[in-house]
Amino acid sequence: MPRLRRICLFIVGISTLALSGAARAAAGPIESGLARTFEGLPADKIETGILYDRVLPLSRIYEHDGSARSAPASLREWRQIYLEMRNASLREPAWPRIEDVLSKGADLVRAGVVPIAVMDIEYDRIREDALATGALEIENGRLVIGEGDPFVSRRVFAAAPLRERTYHGEGVVFRLNRSDYFSNDAVTPQLLEADFDDGRGFVGLSFDEGRTVRYDRPGSKSISLRVRFPDGTERVASFPFDVVRLASPAPDDTLHITAAIPYLGQTGHGDAYVYLSDAHSSLTNPVIIIEGFDLDNSMNWDELYALLNQEALLETLRSMGYDAVVLNFLDSTDYMQRNAYTIVELIQQVRAAVGPLQTSALVGASMGGLAARYALAYMESNNLDHSVRSFISFDAPQSGADIPLGIQYWLDFFQDQSAEAAAMLASLDTPAARQLLAYHHTDPPGATGESDPLRAGFLADLAGVGSYPSGLRKAAIANGSGARMSQGFNAGDQIIRWEYSSLFVSVTGNVWAVPDAVSHQIFYGMIRFILFPTETTVTVSGTRPFDNAPGGWRASMATMDSVDAPYGDIIALHDNHCFIPTVSALDINTQDLFYDIANDPDILAQSPFDVVYFPQGNEEHVLVSPETKQWVIAEVEVGATTAAPLAAAGPGVPMILPVSPNPFSGTAGVRFSVPREGPARLSVYDASGRRVAVLADGRLRAGEHRASWNGRDVSGRRAGSGVYFLELRGTDFATSRKVVLD
Repeated sequence: MPRLRRICLFIVGISTLALSGAARAAAGPIESGLARTFEGLPADKIETGILYDRVLPLSRIYEHDGSARSAPASLREWRQIYLEMRNASLREPAWPRIEDVLSKGADLVRAGVVPIAVMDIEYDRIREDALATGALEIENGRLVIGEGDPFVSRRVFAAAPLRERTYHGEGVVFRLNRSDYFSNDAVTPQLLEADFDDGRGFVGLSFDEGRTVRYDRPGSKSISLRVRFPDGTERVASFPFDVVRLASPAPDDTLHITAAIPYLGQTGHGDAYVYLSDAHSSLTNPVIIIEGFDLDNSMNWDELYALLNQEALLETLRSMGYDAVVLNFLDSTDYMQRNAYTIVELIQQVRAAVGPLQTSALVGASMGGLAARYALAYMESNNLDHSVRSFISFDAPQSGADIPLGIQYWLDFFQDQSAEAAAMLASLDTPAARQLLAYHHTDPPGATGESDPLRAGFLADLAGVGSYPSGLRKAAIANGSGARMSQGFNAGDQIIRWEYSSLFVSVTGNVWAVPDAVSHQIFYGMIRFILFPTETTVTVSGTRPFDNAPGGWRASMATMDSVDAPYGDIIALHDNHCFIPTVSALDINTQDLFYDIANDPDILAQSPFDVVYFPQGNEEHVLVSPETKQWVIAEVEVGATTAAPLAAAGPGVPMILPVSPNPFSGTAGVRFSVPREGPARLSVYDASGRRVAVLADGRLRAGEHRASWNGRDVSGRRAGSGVYFLELRGTDFATSRKVVLD
C-alpha cells in the first residue's frame, strides 16, 4: 500500500477514536464506525487501560506531564483532563465522576478549607508510525494488532484547587486528601511538598492534613506542588489561586435550617448567616435576605457578603441598626417548593428570636425572590404568622427567566466532549432551572420554544397558595431597562460563531437568538472526522424574543468566548443576553417583552406589587448600583421601628438619627455620629442616585455632629418634592437615611 494512503487510513482510524463521546450523543455512522474500528483491538494489549486516542482532545494534556516545563492548570483545564481520562478508559475507572469530586470538595469549602485535587495518571497513545511499521493494520475497516507494539505510554500530572479563591488570605487552609489523589500507579508518593507563593518556598505537605498559609497581600498567586517517589522520580504541577482579600468579616452566628415541611418526601436545608448591627448583641431588628440561583452551589458566606455589600449596602444597613440574616440554600438548584419551605422555617425561627411584635423586611434576590414569594404566600394561606412588613423582590424571575435556547442545544451537543458544557447543562437540568426557564431544551428538539413540565407544576402550586402574599408591602426592583432598551441585537441574530475546518477535522457550533414568532434556525452543530460526521440543526417558530429583551443580563456568550478552544475560536458576536426580563422582574401583566414601562402612567395597575423600581438601561443581573442601594434601603425602612439612638449604639458606630421634621418643607435638622476622627462627608442624594447637596465635608472629630438641609441643591435652586437620602460616608464606613421634601 502506498505510504500516503496508509497514513491517511491511519488518521481515519485514529480520528474515529476521538469521537467516542460524540458517538454517544448521536447514533449513526460515527457510532457504527467506532464499533467496527475498535473490535479488533484487545483491551489487554493496552497496559494502562486508558487509550487517549478514544476522546476528542479539548484539553492541552501534553502541557501537563509533571516535568519542570509543565504549564499551570486552572480548575477548568483540570476538569477537562479528568473527563477525558475517564472517557478514554477501556473499563470502568476506579475514580469517581467529576460531579462527585466537586460535591465532596464543596463540603470542605463550607468548612473553610481549600481542597486540592491531583491527577497522576499513566495512559497510552497510538504511535504515530504504528501503521507505517506494521504495528497496527487495517482489516475490513478495523484496526488490528500487527507485529510490534503500537502503543506508547504517556503521563499526566496536574493539580488544581477545587475553590480557586479565598477571602481570608491571612489564614487560608489548604488540604490534599488521599482520596483526591487520582492515580493508576501502585506506588504512592514518598514526599509531598508545596510552594504556596507566600515567600516561604517549598514546605512539607501531608495527606488528609490541613496546611495553614498566611499571605501578607492580596492578588493572584502561583502555587506549585511537588511529589517524590521511592525511586527518586519527581513530578511537579502548578495552579493559579486568587487571594481576593486578606480578611473578611465573619457572621456572628450561623443557623442550620432544616425545613419542617417536606416536598416529595424530602426536606430542604440551608445555613442562615446572622450578621448583627454593631448596636446589638443579639438578633433584634432583622432584615432577612434570601440567596438566588447558585449554578454550582459555590456561594457561601464570603461570596454572599461580597455580592450583598456592593455599594456598601450590607454595611450601611448594619450602621442603620439592622441585623442581616442571610439564607444560603445547601442546594439552591433543588425544587423551589422545597427551598421555600426552608424559608418558612427560617422566618419562624427569626420571629421566635425577636418576638411577635418585631417586624422584619425580607429581600429575595433572583430565584430567592420567587421562592420567598411562595413561602410568604404559603404561610398566609395556612394561617402562619410571618411578621414580615416588606417583601422586596430584587430582579427575581416572577414570570420566567431566560438562557438562550440555542445555547442550551449547544451545551447538549458538546456535553460529551466538554466538561464545562456538561457541567452547565447539568445545572440547567436541575429542578429549579426547569421550574424557572421560560424555554427549556428537549430531546429530541421541539419545533417551538416550550418550558419544562416542572414549570407548569410549580406555577400551579404557587396559584394554590394564593400566588402572592397580601398582608405586607410588596416592592419589586429590576435590573432591566424600563425604557424598552434591547441587549444590543435583534431577535434571530447570530450570537455565537464557532467554525473550524481542516483536512481531517471540522467543528461547527453556531447559535442564533430565538426569533420573534417566525421560523428561524437557532443552532447548528457539526463534528466531522473524515468519514464519520455527526450534526444537529434546531429550528423553532412561535417564540417570543426573550434573548434580546430588556432585562437584567448575564454574560453567557462572553463566557463561552473566553474558552480556549483547541480547534478554531469560539466567537461571541454579542456578550450578554437577557436573563430576567424586566416585565418578569416586575411581573407586568403583558406578553410584550418590550412593554413601555416607563411611559405607562398607571404601571402599578399592571403589577401585583405596591411599588416598582427600574433603571433606564440594562444592568448585570443582581448588580447593586447607587440607585438600587437607595431603593432597597427605602423599602427596608418603610414601617420599620426607629433605629437605636446614638447613645445606645455604642462607640465606633456611624449613624444618622431620624431627621426632624420629616417630611419637611423648610429646613430639616440632621444629627449624625462619626465613629472616629478622619475625613467624612454628609451628602444628599435623590432617588436616582444623583448627589444633590453636601451638608458636611472635611476632617471631622469622633462623636456627634449637627447639620441642616434647606431643601436646595448645590446651585442654590429649590429641589423638587420627593424622596431623598442622606448618606454619611468615611474612609471605611457608610450609612444613610431617608428624608422626604414636601
